[in-house]
Amino acid sequence: MEKVVEISRNIWQAMKEVDEATLINLVHENAEFVHMTRTLDRTAEIGVMKAKNIIVEDVTFIEHTVRAFGDTQIILNRLDLHAIVRGNVAVNSFVVTE
Repeated sequence: MEKVVEISRNIWQAMKEVDEATLINLVHENAEFVHMTRTLDRTAEIGVMKAKNIIVEDVTFIEHTVRAFGDTQIILNRLDLHAIVRGNVAVNSFVVTE
């Protein structure tokens, strides 16, 4: 289960660095990114970051819970996200499911 935590942290670091190759490698091609106003596929999410519509400045992990369902594992991360969203500072606490 620690591997899931490591992968999640690597995904968030890649989002911060806008590291497209790492995101393509770590995020399943059918993944969906659910935002408050829309849902994006992997390609669209990377496009948003490359266009700097969302700039991840800092992610502080508060806690995580890993659940296993057969061969599938999900992680629920409670985190604080500091970002610039369409030019506006955004500081949000939330739980993300990966």
